[in-house]
Amino acid sequence: MEDYTLGLALFDYLPVIAAGFGLYLICKYCASLANYDGYWIVAIPAIALTGGALKASWKLIYVLTEVNYRWMSEQLFFLLAASYVFMAVLVISSIRASGKGRDLLPEWWYSPALVAVILLVTAQVIKLKTDSAIWSVMLLATLSLANLALLATLIFYSVKKRNWVAASAFAINLVLAYVLVTLARIPEQTAELQWIEEIINLANNSLLAVGAWALIRARKRQAS
Repeated sequence: MEDYTLGLALFDYLPVIAAGFGLYLICKYCASLANYDGYWIVAIPAIALTGGALKASWKLIYVLTEVNYRWMSEQLFFLLAASYVFMAVLVISSIRASGKGRDLLPEWWYSPALVAVILLVTAQVIKLKTDSAIWSVMLLATLSLANLALLATLIFYSVKKRNWVAASAFAINLVLAYVLVTLARIPEQTAELQWIEEIINLANNSLLAVGAWALIRARKRQAS
């Protein structure tokens, strides 16, 4: 955090906004695909947006005051893991329902909610009872698997629909996600490296919106 600047702290909000917007567009597409209008269309991206905003605010507060509210940073693990579990189930369920000519069942969210509750409670108990970092590893592993399931489904679906813009956007997003993980493991996180990571993160999250927009546009064309 010593090399973190005010410019970086402010820029960090942009990838958060891009991700929230992209996830919202994906949820909207799923809603139109499977005739669903539940509140989860807004709630899922809002959960992810809250986690990202808390971490960005943690960095900003530290830069301005040098006070480290680490709990704000840690919420990203909990909220992103939960939101992506919901996202993966929503996308998979919506595409399956659409393929069978059915509407998405109103109770689709029961299973991801149960998984999320068990996961978050377990992680919180481990965090409070031990000094181990297993809780964060568990949440990151869940996030990675849910994100992989989400993007793999969207890529295969886009290819099936011959929507190459959407397929490319989601595929590049998946690749860049692993690039960011690799860069984050570099021990010396200089200001220059952090700028590179933030720019890649913004581009990566923006690709979610690009892919969703391509799917939405194609569906509108088909309907007209």
